[in-house]
Amino acid sequence: MNVNIRRLGAFFLVIFAVMVGDITYWQVIAASSMVGRADNPRQQVASLEIRRGLIVDRNGVVLAQRTIDAAGLVHRSYSDPSLSQVIGYDSLRYGKSELESTYDDYLTGKVLGTSWHSFIDQLEHKPVVGDNLTLTIDDRLQQQVASFLPGSPSAAIVANPHTGEILAMASNPGFDANQVSADNASYWSSLLQDPQSPLVNRAVDGYYPPGSTFKVATLSAALDTGVETLDTQFDGQAATGPLTVDSHTFCDNVIQSCAPFNNLPAGVTSVSLEQALMYSDNIVFAQVGLKLGKQRFLDYARRFGVDQTTPFDIPVQVSHVATPGETFDNVQLASTAFGQGGLNVTPLQMLMVTEAQANGGVIPRPVLVKQVTSPDGSVVKSASYGTLYQPESAATAAQVTAAMVQVVQGTGGSGFEAQIPGIQVAGKTGTAETGGSSLPHAWFVCFAPADHPRVAVVVIVEHGGEGAFVAAPIARKILQAALSIQQ
Repeated sequence: MNVNIRRLGAFFLVIFAVMVGDITYWQVIAASSMVGRADNPRQQVASLEIRRGLIVDRNGVVLAQRTIDAAGLVHRSYSDPSLSQVIGYDSLRYGKSELESTYDDYLTGKVLGTSWHSFIDQLEHKPVVGDNLTLTIDDRLQQQVASFLPGSPSAAIVANPHTGEILAMASNPGFDANQVSADNASYWSSLLQDPQSPLVNRAVDGYYPPGSTFKVATLSAALDTGVETLDTQFDGQAATGPLTVDSHTFCDNVIQSCAPFNNLPAGVTSVSLEQALMYSDNIVFAQVGLKLGKQRFLDYARRFGVDQTTPFDIPVQVSHVATPGETFDNVQLASTAFGQGGLNVTPLQMLMVTEAQANGGVIPRPVLVKQVTSPDGSVVKSASYGTLYQPESAATAAQVTAAMVQVVQGTGGSGFEAQIPGIQVAGKTGTAETGGSSLPHAWFVCFAPADHPRVAVVVIVEHGGEGAFVAAPIARKILQAALSIQQ
């Protein structure tokens, strides 16, 4: 009988040990992973009780706020749909994006030390109040910029070229973050199925050939290295074409007219380098690229940030000077020098090229979040301002600016549609071929006033046609609105 009792006792000891081990595993070893699971109901309820921080524009206008229902659950709402691709969304089902994702730990009060009130609230199991974000965006300007863009795929950015602060960033087509945050399944499905990709922020994720807007970078490199001057003359075929590079002929007169390629007014057969930018002569800039040579050209492209990750508050697509894996030969060099070839960039990248000219050769770090503040108003984190790149000298930037002024103000300049009475505008048109039968992308980059820049603007309209007649008028409206608000 004693043997049976001992066996029964051993059995219960084993059962007890298994139970203790099981409890220890789930309560201690696996506790953190279980708590963090997305399908943990407690985690979901807890997230709905967090008083997520506010997001406001530079003037204190609330852009993302919270409402609390009778059950104490918090719901996210947004006041300006045109900022959905910048601020992002916060959804239990679809996750978070853009600023809502990048700054989630601040907005939910998870970063220890950002707010002792939030830390104490967590210890006492009270609803946590997250930190607030103040953006550099001016929502007055943001709404105007969004209204100026066509309904077709397009994007625009407005920035202070000296500080790098983004004043407006719009992308079409857009979406309504309120619908996503409400876990609207049919709405989400429609966004995913839309061939125009409304979830994509084209200002930072759009990946396009820049066309002739990139001539600004090519000209900067040529002047900064001393390879060319603004007065360098290109006569006859050197101005008009055709141009043969390693058996490839640009605008062979036997096959096609060179007029659309050199963009010269009728009867003009001789231009200076400054005039070549003003008219947007591809033949001239192909030769400038070849004279720079592959290594110097690539070096300057990278000085402007191409082929490098851009530090920013939301994810940015990396721009590339050449299609990865393809040979960068002389034909590619000549084509890339006037903005074609395998070159693909984001509008933010072209903003940086433009800012360098407006800011004495210096590209400032792009800034979208000005500061993070705790619920009691104390500053938790401030933006990191300063120089991102310095691709050229101040003297070079001044010369490029003078040439960009001629693009808009000069007789026959391709950017004449961007003229503003009483204000000198520096700009550059771009008409980027995309292959096939589609219309080219329409670009325009600019800043104003040219002698004391206060705003820089980039506009792209996908498959819009001529940059001079499609993007430049939009940029003019944006410049006028931005300068009016800044007065």
